[in-house]
Amino acid sequence: MTREPSLRSRAASWFGVGVLVAGLLLTLVTTWRLAGEGKPLSPVDEIAHADTAFKVHRGTYPYRGADVGQPLVDTWTCYSGHQTIAWQATCGSAKAVPRRLPQPTGSRTTGYIHYPTYFVAGEGFRRAHDAVAGEAGWEIDTYRRFAAVVAVLGMALCAYVARRLGLGPAGQVAAAFIPVAAPSVLVYSTMVNPMSAAVVCGALVAGAGLRWLLTGRGFGWVAAATAVSAAVAVTASLPAGVLLVAVLLGLVLRLRGRRLNTPWDPRWWHAAVLAGLLVVPILAFGAVIDARATIDDATLYAPYARAGWDQVALGVWAEIFASHLPWVEDGSLVRPELGTVRTYVRAAGIGMPLLVTAMVAGGLIAAATGVLRRLDPPRPPAVAGPDGKPDREPVRVLQLAAVSALLGLLAYPPLLRLLNAINVGIDYPVVSRYSISLAPFFVLVVLLLARDHPWFARVLASVGTVAVVAWCVSAW
Repeated sequence: MTREPSLRSRAASWFGVGVLVAGLLLTLVTTWRLAGEGKPLSPVDEIAHADTAFKVHRGTYPYRGADVGQPLVDTWTCYSGHQTIAWQATCGSAKAVPRRLPQPTGSRTTGYIHYPTYFVAGEGFRRAHDAVAGEAGWEIDTYRRFAAVVAVLGMALCAYVARRLGLGPAGQVAAAFIPVAAPSVLVYSTMVNPMSAAVVCGALVAGAGLRWLLTGRGFGWVAAATAVSAAVAVTASLPAGVLLVAVLLGLVLRLRGRRLNTPWDPRWWHAAVLAGLLVVPILAFGAVIDARATIDDATLYAPYARAGWDQVALGVWAEIFASHLPWVEDGSLVRPELGTVRTYVRAAGIGMPLLVTAMVAGGLIAAATGVLRRLDPPRPPAVAGPDGKPDREPVRVLQLAAVSALLGLLAYPPLLRLLNAINVGIDYPVVSRYSISLAPFFVLVVLLLARDHPWFARVLASVGTVAVVAWCVSAW
Protein backbone atom coordinates (compact mmCIF):
# COMPACT_ATOMS: atom_id res chain seq x y z
CA MET A 1 0.00 0.00 0.00
CA THR A 2 1.47 3.35 -1.06
CA ARG A 3 1.18 6.42 1.11
CA GLU A 4 -0.14 9.64 -0.36
CA PRO A 5 2.40 12.47 -0.18
CA SER A 6 1.66 14.88 2.62
CA LEU A 7 0.62 18.46 2.07
CA ARG A 8 4.02 19.57 3.33
CA SER A 9 5.78 17.29 0.87
CA ARG A 10 3.68 18.54 -2.05
CA ALA A 11 4.29 22.15 -1.03
CA ALA A 12 8.04 21.54 -0.87
CA SER A 13 7.97 19.94 -4.32
CA TRP A 14 6.07 22.82 -5.87
CA PHE A 15 8.34 25.32 -4.14
CA GLY A 16 11.37 23.59 -5.65
CA VAL A 17 9.78 23.63 -9.11
CA GLY A 18 8.96 27.31 -8.70
CA VAL A 19 12.52 28.20 -7.69
CA LEU A 20 13.89 26.20 -10.62
CA VAL A 21 11.61 27.75 -13.23
CA ALA A 22 12.04 31.27 -11.85
CA GLY A 23 15.83 30.89 -11.77
CA LEU A 24 15.97 29.61 -15.33
CA LEU A 25 13.74 32.43 -16.59
CA LEU A 26 15.73 35.06 -14.71
CA THR A 27 18.98 33.72 -16.17
CA LEU A 28 17.58 33.60 -19.69
CA VAL A 29 16.13 37.11 -19.56
CA THR A 30 19.31 38.54 -18.02
CA THR A 31 21.71 36.89 -20.45
CA TRP A 32 19.48 37.65 -23.45
CA ARG A 33 19.44 41.31 -22.42
CA LEU A 34 23.20 41.43 -21.90
CA ALA A 35 23.78 39.70 -25.23
CA GLY A 36 21.97 42.47 -27.08
CA GLU A 37 23.64 45.42 -25.37
CA GLY A 38 26.75 45.61 -27.50
CA LYS A 39 29.07 44.99 -24.58
CA PRO A 40 32.81 45.09 -25.40
CA LEU A 41 34.44 42.07 -27.01
CA SER A 42 35.74 39.66 -24.41
CA PRO A 43 39.48 38.96 -24.16
CA VAL A 44 38.57 35.26 -23.94
CA ASP A 45 39.04 34.71 -27.68
CA GLU A 46 35.80 36.42 -28.70
CA ILE A 47 37.63 38.11 -31.57
CA ALA A 48 38.35 34.73 -33.15
CA HIS A 49 34.96 33.24 -32.26
CA ALA A 50 32.91 36.16 -33.58
CA ASP A 51 34.99 36.30 -36.74
CA THR A 52 34.39 32.58 -37.27
CA ALA A 53 30.63 33.04 -36.86
CA PHE A 54 30.68 35.90 -39.37
CA LYS A 55 32.65 33.79 -41.86
CA VAL A 56 30.23 30.85 -41.53
CA HIS A 57 27.34 33.22 -42.29
CA ARG A 58 29.15 34.22 -45.47
CA GLY A 59 29.81 30.65 -46.53
CA THR A 60 33.47 30.25 -45.54
CA TYR A 61 35.48 28.86 -42.64
CA PRO A 62 38.83 30.11 -41.31
CA TYR A 63 42.05 28.22 -41.95
CA ARG A 64 45.51 28.48 -40.43
CA GLY A 65 46.87 31.63 -41.99
CA ALA A 66 43.51 33.30 -42.69
CA ASP A 67 43.01 36.94 -41.77
CA VAL A 68 40.29 38.29 -39.52
CA GLY A 69 37.47 39.65 -41.67
CA GLN A 70 36.36 43.25 -42.04
CA PRO A 71 32.96 42.57 -40.36
CA LEU A 72 34.77 41.84 -37.09
CA VAL A 73 36.82 45.02 -37.44
CA ASP A 74 33.65 47.05 -38.08
CA THR A 75 31.96 45.49 -35.06
CA TRP A 76 34.94 46.40 -32.89
CA THR A 77 35.45 49.96 -34.10
CA CYS A 78 31.85 50.99 -34.80
CA TYR A 79 29.86 49.17 -32.12
CA SER A 80 31.33 47.21 -29.26
CA GLY A 81 34.96 48.08 -28.67
CA HIS A 82 37.09 45.66 -26.67
CA GLN A 83 37.13 44.96 -22.96
CA THR A 84 40.92 45.13 -22.49
CA ILE A 85 42.51 46.32 -25.76
CA ALA A 86 42.43 50.00 -26.67
CA TRP A 87 42.51 50.38 -30.45
CA GLN A 88 42.95 53.94 -31.65
CA ALA A 89 41.01 53.40 -34.86
CA THR A 90 37.72 55.15 -35.53
CA CYS A 91 34.81 53.61 -37.35
CA GLY A 92 35.40 53.52 -41.10
CA SER A 93 38.86 55.07 -40.91
CA ALA A 94 41.91 53.94 -42.84
CA LYS A 95 43.27 52.40 -39.63
CA ALA A 96 40.19 50.23 -39.13
CA VAL A 97 41.41 47.30 -41.21
CA PRO A 98 42.45 43.75 -40.24
CA ARG A 99 46.18 44.29 -40.79
CA ARG A 100 46.15 46.93 -38.04
CA LEU A 101 44.52 44.73 -35.41
CA PRO A 102 46.28 45.15 -32.03
CA GLN A 103 46.38 41.50 -30.98
CA PRO A 104 49.33 39.09 -30.49
CA THR A 105 48.64 37.22 -33.74
CA GLY A 106 48.13 40.42 -35.71
CA SER A 107 45.63 40.08 -38.53
CA ARG A 108 45.68 36.28 -38.33
CA THR A 109 42.73 34.46 -36.80
CA THR A 110 42.98 31.44 -34.52
CA GLY A 111 39.34 30.53 -35.09
CA TYR A 112 40.32 27.64 -37.35
CA ILE A 113 41.22 25.48 -34.33
CA HIS A 114 37.57 25.17 -33.30
CA TYR A 115 35.26 22.54 -34.73
CA PRO A 116 32.58 24.05 -37.00
CA THR A 117 29.74 22.36 -35.05
CA TYR A 118 28.99 25.19 -32.62
CA PHE A 119 29.19 27.87 -35.30
CA VAL A 120 26.99 25.97 -37.76
CA ALA A 121 24.41 25.56 -34.98
CA GLY A 122 24.73 29.28 -34.26
CA GLU A 123 24.05 30.04 -37.90
CA GLY A 124 20.92 27.89 -37.73
CA PHE A 125 19.81 29.86 -34.68
CA ARG A 126 20.48 33.12 -36.51
CA ARG A 127 18.28 32.14 -39.41
CA ALA A 128 15.44 31.17 -37.06
CA HIS A 129 15.93 34.32 -34.98
CA ASP A 130 15.96 36.59 -38.02
CA ALA A 131 12.88 34.90 -39.47
CA VAL A 132 10.90 35.47 -36.27
CA ALA A 133 12.29 38.71 -34.80
CA GLY A 134 13.99 40.29 -37.77
CA GLU A 135 17.69 40.87 -38.33
CA ALA A 136 19.54 42.46 -35.42
CA GLY A 137 21.28 45.79 -35.89
CA TRP A 138 24.63 44.10 -35.32
CA GLU A 139 25.05 40.42 -36.11
CA ILE A 140 27.21 39.72 -33.06
CA ASP A 141 24.15 40.28 -30.84
CA THR A 142 22.34 37.32 -32.42
CA TYR A 143 25.27 34.95 -31.88
CA ARG A 144 25.56 36.10 -28.29
CA ARG A 145 21.86 35.39 -27.81
CA PHE A 146 22.49 31.92 -29.16
CA ALA A 147 25.05 31.49 -26.38
CA ALA A 148 22.45 32.62 -23.83
CA VAL A 149 19.89 30.08 -25.04
CA VAL A 150 22.42 27.24 -25.13
CA ALA A 151 23.68 28.03 -21.63
CA VAL A 152 20.19 28.06 -20.10
CA LEU A 153 19.32 24.89 -22.01
CA GLY A 154 22.31 23.29 -20.29
CA MET A 155 20.99 24.34 -16.88
CA ALA A 156 17.54 22.94 -17.67
CA LEU A 157 19.06 19.69 -18.94
CA CYS A 158 21.00 19.30 -15.68
CA ALA A 159 17.73 19.55 -13.75
CA TYR A 160 16.06 17.01 -16.05
CA VAL A 161 18.95 14.57 -15.67
CA ALA A 162 18.75 14.94 -11.88
CA ARG A 163 15.05 14.14 -11.99
CA ARG A 164 15.62 11.06 -14.17
CA LEU A 165 18.27 9.87 -11.71
CA GLY A 166 15.75 10.06 -8.87
CA LEU A 167 16.77 13.29 -7.17
CA GLY A 168 14.08 15.40 -5.53
CA PRO A 169 13.22 19.07 -6.09
CA ALA A 170 16.14 20.37 -4.03
CA GLY A 171 18.52 18.08 -5.89
CA GLN A 172 17.15 19.27 -9.22
CA VAL A 173 17.62 22.93 -8.26
CA ALA A 174 21.17 22.20 -7.09
CA ALA A 175 21.93 20.23 -10.26
CA ALA A 176 20.73 23.13 -12.43
CA PHE A 177 22.37 26.03 -10.59
CA ILE A 178 25.57 24.71 -9.00
CA PRO A 179 27.37 23.91 -12.30
CA VAL A 180 26.99 27.59 -13.28
CA ALA A 181 27.17 29.10 -9.77
CA ALA A 182 29.99 31.54 -10.53
CA PRO A 183 30.42 34.58 -12.76
CA SER A 184 33.35 32.79 -14.43
CA VAL A 185 30.84 30.30 -15.88
CA LEU A 186 27.79 32.49 -16.47
CA VAL A 187 29.83 35.05 -18.39
CA TYR A 188 30.07 32.63 -21.34
CA SER A 189 26.30 32.88 -21.79
CA THR A 190 26.82 36.46 -22.98
CA MET A 191 29.58 36.05 -25.57
CA VAL A 192 30.32 34.21 -28.79
CA ASN A 193 32.18 31.23 -27.40
CA PRO A 194 31.78 27.44 -27.72
CA MET A 195 32.29 27.34 -23.95
CA SER A 196 28.64 28.38 -23.62
CA ALA A 197 27.78 24.81 -24.70
CA ALA A 198 30.03 23.20 -22.06
CA VAL A 199 27.26 22.66 -19.50
CA VAL A 200 24.79 21.16 -21.97
CA CYS A 201 27.48 18.81 -23.30
CA GLY A 202 28.53 17.91 -19.77
CA ALA A 203 24.92 17.21 -18.80
CA LEU A 204 24.43 14.92 -21.81
CA VAL A 205 27.46 12.79 -20.97
CA ALA A 206 26.86 12.86 -17.21
CA GLY A 207 23.21 11.85 -17.54
CA ALA A 208 23.86 8.99 -19.94
CA GLY A 209 27.02 7.93 -18.11
CA LEU A 210 25.59 7.84 -14.60
CA ARG A 211 22.52 5.95 -15.79
CA TRP A 212 24.85 3.39 -17.39
CA LEU A 213 26.93 3.08 -14.22
CA LEU A 214 23.87 2.65 -12.00
CA THR A 215 21.79 0.32 -14.18
CA GLY A 216 24.24 -1.30 -16.59
CA ARG A 217 22.01 -0.20 -19.48
CA GLY A 218 22.35 2.48 -22.11
CA PHE A 219 25.94 2.42 -23.35
CA GLY A 220 24.62 3.40 -26.77
CA TRP A 221 23.36 6.65 -25.25
CA VAL A 222 26.75 7.17 -23.62
CA ALA A 223 28.45 6.75 -26.99
CA ALA A 224 25.99 9.12 -28.67
CA ALA A 225 26.42 11.78 -25.97
CA THR A 226 30.20 11.43 -26.22
CA ALA A 227 30.10 11.78 -30.00
CA VAL A 228 27.99 14.95 -29.79
CA SER A 229 30.20 16.52 -27.12
CA ALA A 230 33.44 15.54 -28.85
CA ALA A 231 32.14 17.17 -32.03
CA VAL A 232 31.54 20.49 -30.23
CA ALA A 233 34.92 20.96 -28.55
CA VAL A 234 37.74 18.88 -27.12
CA THR A 235 37.09 20.16 -23.60
CA ALA A 236 33.34 19.57 -23.93
CA SER A 237 33.99 15.82 -23.93
CA LEU A 238 36.06 15.72 -20.72
CA PRO A 239 33.26 13.90 -18.80
CA ALA A 240 33.60 11.06 -21.30
CA GLY A 241 37.26 10.90 -20.34
CA VAL A 242 36.16 10.46 -16.73
CA LEU A 243 33.90 7.59 -17.81
CA LEU A 244 36.85 6.05 -19.66
CA VAL A 245 38.86 6.18 -16.43
CA ALA A 246 35.93 4.54 -14.61
CA VAL A 247 35.80 1.74 -17.18
CA LEU A 248 39.53 1.08 -16.84
CA LEU A 249 39.31 1.06 -13.04
CA GLY A 250 36.30 -1.24 -13.20
CA LEU A 251 38.17 -3.65 -15.45
CA VAL A 252 41.13 -3.70 -13.07
CA LEU A 253 38.81 -4.39 -10.14
CA ARG A 254 37.16 -7.21 -12.05
CA LEU A 255 40.55 -8.74 -12.83
CA ARG A 256 41.27 -8.68 -9.10
CA GLY A 257 38.04 -10.54 -8.39
CA ARG A 258 36.05 -7.62 -7.00
CA ARG A 259 32.30 -7.29 -7.46
CA LEU A 260 30.35 -4.10 -8.16
CA ASN A 261 27.18 -3.09 -6.32
CA THR A 262 25.23 -2.37 -9.53
CA PRO A 263 24.56 -4.38 -12.72
CA TRP A 264 27.20 -2.31 -14.54
CA ASP A 265 29.52 -4.62 -16.48
CA PRO A 266 32.51 -2.74 -17.94
CA ARG A 267 34.16 -4.33 -20.96
CA TRP A 268 37.34 -3.63 -22.88
CA TRP A 269 35.36 -2.71 -25.96
CA HIS A 270 33.59 -0.01 -23.95
CA ALA A 271 36.99 1.57 -23.30
CA ALA A 272 37.95 1.24 -26.97
CA VAL A 273 34.74 2.92 -28.16
CA LEU A 274 35.07 5.82 -25.71
CA ALA A 275 38.75 6.31 -26.54
CA GLY A 276 37.98 6.26 -30.25
CA LEU A 277 35.18 8.80 -29.93
CA LEU A 278 37.49 11.10 -27.98
CA VAL A 279 40.56 10.80 -30.20
CA VAL A 280 39.24 10.38 -33.76
CA PRO A 281 37.69 13.90 -34.04
CA ILE A 282 40.97 15.45 -32.86
CA LEU A 283 43.03 13.53 -35.42
CA ALA A 284 40.54 14.00 -38.25
CA PHE A 285 40.11 17.73 -37.76
CA GLY A 286 43.86 18.12 -37.27
CA ALA A 287 44.37 16.57 -40.70
CA VAL A 288 41.82 18.97 -42.19
CA ILE A 289 43.59 21.94 -40.57
CA ASP A 290 46.98 20.85 -41.93
CA ALA A 291 45.56 20.31 -45.41
CA ARG A 292 44.09 23.84 -45.57
CA ALA A 293 46.92 25.71 -43.81
CA THR A 294 48.95 28.39 -45.56
CA ILE A 295 51.38 29.00 -42.66
CA ASP A 296 52.82 26.78 -39.94
CA ASP A 297 52.12 26.78 -36.21
CA ALA A 298 55.48 28.32 -35.36
CA THR A 299 54.70 31.42 -37.41
CA LEU A 300 51.19 31.94 -36.06
CA TYR A 301 51.93 31.20 -32.42
CA ALA A 302 55.34 32.86 -32.19
CA PRO A 303 54.23 35.04 -29.22
CA TYR A 304 53.36 31.88 -27.26
CA ALA A 305 56.26 29.67 -28.37
CA ARG A 306 57.75 27.40 -25.74
CA ALA A 307 60.92 28.78 -24.16
CA GLY A 308 62.48 25.36 -23.67
CA TRP A 309 61.58 21.87 -22.54
CA ASP A 310 62.73 22.63 -19.02
CA GLN A 311 60.08 25.34 -18.81
CA VAL A 312 57.51 22.99 -20.34
CA ALA A 313 58.33 20.38 -17.69
CA LEU A 314 57.95 22.98 -14.95
CA GLY A 315 54.60 24.06 -16.40
CA VAL A 316 53.35 20.48 -16.59
CA TRP A 317 54.42 19.91 -12.99
CA ALA A 318 52.63 23.10 -11.88
CA GLU A 319 49.41 22.01 -13.60
CA ILE A 320 49.23 18.93 -11.37
CA PHE A 321 48.93 21.08 -8.26
CA ALA A 322 46.88 23.99 -9.62
CA SER A 323 43.14 24.18 -9.01
CA HIS A 324 41.23 23.77 -12.26
CA LEU A 325 37.72 23.77 -10.82
CA PRO A 326 35.61 26.24 -12.82
CA TRP A 327 33.98 28.31 -10.05
CA VAL A 328 35.83 31.64 -9.82
CA GLU A 329 34.70 35.16 -8.95
CA ASP A 330 34.60 37.55 -11.93
CA GLY A 331 33.22 41.07 -11.72
CA SER A 332 33.60 41.96 -15.39
CA LEU A 333 29.85 42.34 -15.99
CA VAL A 334 28.91 44.01 -12.71
CA ARG A 335 27.19 47.35 -13.29
CA PRO A 336 29.18 50.35 -12.03
CA GLU A 337 26.16 51.83 -10.21
CA LEU A 338 24.18 49.17 -8.37
CA GLY A 339 22.26 51.09 -5.74
CA THR A 340 21.80 49.98 -2.16
CA VAL A 341 19.69 46.86 -2.66
CA ARG A 342 21.71 45.45 -5.54
CA THR A 343 24.96 46.20 -3.72
CA TYR A 344 23.80 44.00 -0.85
CA VAL A 345 22.74 41.27 -3.29
CA ARG A 346 26.10 41.51 -5.02
CA ALA A 347 27.87 41.22 -1.66
CA ALA A 348 25.95 38.02 -0.93
CA GLY A 349 27.15 36.44 -4.17
CA ILE A 350 30.84 37.30 -4.01
CA GLY A 351 31.76 34.40 -1.74
CA MET A 352 29.57 31.80 -3.44
CA PRO A 353 32.15 30.49 -5.97
CA LEU A 354 34.58 29.61 -3.18
CA LEU A 355 31.81 27.99 -1.15
CA VAL A 356 30.65 25.97 -4.16
CA THR A 357 34.21 24.84 -4.84
CA ALA A 358 34.60 23.73 -1.23
CA MET A 359 31.29 21.84 -1.15
CA VAL A 360 31.68 20.07 -4.48
CA ALA A 361 35.40 19.32 -4.21
CA GLY A 362 34.97 18.33 -0.56
CA GLY A 363 32.05 16.11 -1.49
CA LEU A 364 34.05 14.37 -4.21
CA ILE A 365 37.00 13.78 -1.89
CA ALA A 366 34.69 12.50 0.84
CA ALA A 367 32.99 10.23 -1.70
CA ALA A 368 36.25 8.92 -3.12
CA THR A 369 37.59 8.09 0.35
CA GLY A 370 34.34 6.44 1.46
CA VAL A 371 33.36 9.09 4.01
CA LEU A 372 30.32 10.16 1.98
CA ARG A 373 28.30 7.10 1.02
CA ARG A 374 24.76 5.81 0.80
CA LEU A 375 23.42 4.17 3.94
CA ASP A 376 23.61 0.41 3.48
CA PRO A 377 20.88 -2.02 4.52
CA PRO A 378 21.86 -4.60 7.13
CA ARG A 379 24.19 -7.17 5.59
CA PRO A 380 23.82 -10.92 6.16
CA PRO A 381 26.72 -12.74 7.80
CA ALA A 382 29.77 -13.03 5.58
CA VAL A 383 29.70 -16.04 3.30
CA ALA A 384 32.89 -17.81 2.27
CA GLY A 385 33.82 -17.46 -1.37
CA PRO A 386 35.16 -20.21 -3.65
CA ASP A 387 38.65 -19.71 -2.22
CA GLY A 388 37.45 -20.21 1.34
CA LYS A 389 37.91 -16.56 2.29
CA PRO A 390 35.00 -14.32 3.39
CA ASP A 391 33.26 -12.67 0.46
CA ARG A 392 34.39 -9.04 0.26
CA GLU A 393 32.00 -6.11 0.23
CA PRO A 394 31.17 -5.06 -3.35
CA VAL A 395 32.74 -1.92 -4.73
CA ARG A 396 30.36 1.01 -4.78
CA VAL A 397 30.03 2.31 -8.33
CA LEU A 398 29.33 5.88 -7.24
CA GLN A 399 32.50 5.84 -5.15
CA LEU A 400 34.32 4.58 -8.24
CA ALA A 401 32.78 7.48 -10.20
CA ALA A 402 34.07 9.96 -7.61
CA VAL A 403 37.57 8.48 -7.77
CA SER A 404 37.47 8.65 -11.57
CA ALA A 405 36.29 12.27 -11.47
CA LEU A 406 39.19 13.31 -9.25
CA LEU A 407 41.71 11.39 -11.34
CA GLY A 408 40.35 12.97 -14.52
CA LEU A 409 40.49 16.45 -13.01
CA LEU A 410 44.10 15.91 -11.95
CA ALA A 411 45.25 14.25 -15.17
CA TYR A 412 43.87 16.32 -18.02
CA PRO A 413 45.60 19.71 -17.34
CA PRO A 414 49.20 18.41 -17.38
CA LEU A 415 48.43 16.16 -20.34
CA LEU A 416 46.82 19.01 -22.28
CA ARG A 417 49.72 21.36 -21.60
CA LEU A 418 52.23 18.73 -22.68
CA LEU A 419 50.30 17.91 -25.86
CA ASN A 420 50.06 21.61 -26.76
CA ALA A 421 53.84 21.89 -26.42
CA ILE A 422 54.42 18.81 -28.57
CA ASN A 423 51.77 19.33 -31.27
CA VAL A 424 51.57 23.11 -31.60
CA GLY A 425 54.81 24.27 -30.01
CA ILE A 426 53.16 26.58 -27.46
CA ASP A 427 53.51 26.58 -23.69
CA TYR A 428 50.54 28.26 -22.04
CA PRO A 429 48.79 27.53 -18.73
CA VAL A 430 45.60 25.46 -18.77
CA VAL A 431 42.75 27.66 -17.59
CA SER A 432 39.93 26.67 -15.25
CA ARG A 433 37.18 27.31 -17.80
CA TYR A 434 38.16 24.09 -19.58
CA SER A 435 36.65 22.20 -16.62
CA ILE A 436 33.14 23.65 -16.99
CA SER A 437 31.89 20.55 -18.82
CA LEU A 438 32.94 18.43 -15.82
CA ALA A 439 30.76 20.39 -13.39
CA PRO A 440 27.45 18.55 -14.05
CA PHE A 441 29.12 15.17 -13.49
CA PHE A 442 30.81 16.31 -10.28
CA VAL A 443 27.63 17.82 -8.85
CA LEU A 444 25.40 14.87 -9.75
CA VAL A 445 27.79 12.33 -8.21
CA VAL A 446 27.90 14.27 -4.94
CA LEU A 447 24.11 14.71 -4.88
CA LEU A 448 23.47 11.03 -5.56
CA LEU A 449 25.80 9.99 -2.74
CA ALA A 450 24.16 12.49 -0.35
CA ARG A 451 20.58 11.33 -1.00
CA ASP A 452 20.33 9.93 2.53
CA HIS A 453 21.13 13.42 3.85
CA PRO A 454 18.42 15.64 2.31
CA TRP A 455 19.63 18.81 3.99
CA PHE A 456 22.83 18.67 1.95
CA ALA A 457 20.87 19.03 -1.29
CA ARG A 458 18.82 21.85 0.22
CA VAL A 459 21.91 23.75 1.31
CA LEU A 460 23.57 23.20 -2.06
CA ALA A 461 20.41 24.33 -3.85
CA SER A 462 20.27 27.47 -1.69
CA VAL A 463 23.91 28.31 -2.40
CA GLY A 464 23.41 27.81 -6.14
CA THR A 465 20.27 29.94 -6.16
CA VAL A 466 21.97 32.79 -4.30
CA ALA A 467 24.94 32.67 -6.67
CA VAL A 468 22.83 32.76 -9.84
CA VAL A 469 20.40 35.42 -8.58
CA ALA A 470 23.25 37.61 -7.30
CA TRP A 471 24.99 37.49 -10.68
CA CYS A 472 21.79 38.27 -12.58
CA VAL A 473 20.90 41.18 -10.30
CA SER A 474 24.45 42.58 -10.45
CA ALA A 475 24.64 42.33 -14.24
CA TRP A 476 21.11 43.59 -14.98
